[in-house]
Amino acid sequence: MKKRTNVGRPALIGTAVVTLAALGLAGCSAAAAPEADSVAQPAASAAAGQCGSVPDLGANDPDGLLKEFSPETAAAYNAYPLPVKKSAWADWKSEKDGGYTAAIVGMPPASAFVNVMLDTVRKELAAADVEIVADLAPDDPTNVPLQLQQFSQAVALKPDVIFFIPLAGEPSVDAVKAAGEAGIPVIAMQSVVDSEYAVSVAGNSVLQAMKAGASTLSAIGGAGNVLRVTGIPGISTELYAEDGFQNVLELCPDVSIAGEVTGFFEATTAQTATLQYLATNPAGVDAVLQSGTMGLGVLNAFEESGLEVPPLADLGATQGFASWAAQNADYPYVGSTTPTVRQSQVSVDIALRILKGEGPKINQFVNDPFIVDRSNLEELVDPAWKTTDSTDLVGDPQTFFPDEVLKEYFNNPSS
Repeated sequence: MKKRTNVGRPALIGTAVVTLAALGLAGCSAAAAPEADSVAQPAASAAAGQCGSVPDLGANDPDGLLKEFSPETAAAYNAYPLPVKKSAWADWKSEKDGGYTAAIVGMPPASAFVNVMLDTVRKELAAADVEIVADLAPDDPTNVPLQLQQFSQAVALKPDVIFFIPLAGEPSVDAVKAAGEAGIPVIAMQSVVDSEYAVSVAGNSVLQAMKAGASTLSAIGGAGNVLRVTGIPGISTELYAEDGFQNVLELCPDVSIAGEVTGFFEATTAQTATLQYLATNPAGVDAVLQSGTMGLGVLNAFEESGLEVPPLADLGATQGFASWAAQNADYPYVGSTTPTVRQSQVSVDIALRILKGEGPKINQFVNDPFIVDRSNLEELVDPAWKTTDSTDLVGDPQTFFPDEVLKEYFNNPSS
């Protein structure tokens, strides 16, 4: 098994603030859309270890806990950066049989993604007759101290469960432990926490970048110049994307990074930065690896510059880019989806299961990223969508922890 290249990343999470969003031929100097018969197939078609394949880096599973899971479920942990631990709630049940209460410690509602996630949690809790005793969020996505203070306020109210979107993972560990020692399970959504007292519910961002990146590099024949469009420097989402892209780039010695621009996970900012890059590099590049939610902005930059749109890893895909790709049948599209509503629904489901004593086996609930490419693009795109639409492409929501998979994570799953 290949040595893991990203195991050192978790130490960097302590200074990371989760994003609000929150995602040509060799030697050719000008990017060109491949002909129809050269449209890239899913990365899995490349032989293991070759450029365009997804490396098997294994799971960070020091205690072998994933052996209890099906191979398909365990595969989602390939290159996952945090260690899998036995959940502190594996043999626990609430003393109450109903009438539960919950606290929410979220993020500032400055993005559609966060708004939808939190609104869905509130609706799901109301439908389950769970009273929300606190609904808190800091004033700024960088104000980690205030969020931790609000988390302590929530613990003091003694809710039965806390729903948490941590701004920073490592600084939250002690706060989550305090909640656990008070008998309060924590459901960490989107941004993960390295604690046995929290159940983190998220996709594998490293594997997501590996899958989309491998297909993108395959589309250029494993050779050429690549532009990196990064998000917010230093935050966990960006670090995980960097790890994933680097893992697949290591298999592609004939691919070079031609340049890098920073888009801060905002499509308009990424568009401006890419335009500036192309103005001084008018020949373009052969492919683009972007860290998430900025694909539509990069697409617009190439079109505005009068250049062919190169293969682009559309992490955190939008309806607009997917619609454009559907209208350009020769384009080797690959992206990943963000099932925001389903993620929140699953988070509430997991919380209720824990309270009822179903016993989560582990602390990290990790879903295999859902990849969109030419094999399923047409069935996911609505012809009525506009190519300018920045709405998230949710794909098939049921691919995010379908019920039969979710049951694997519990010792005493309900029928």
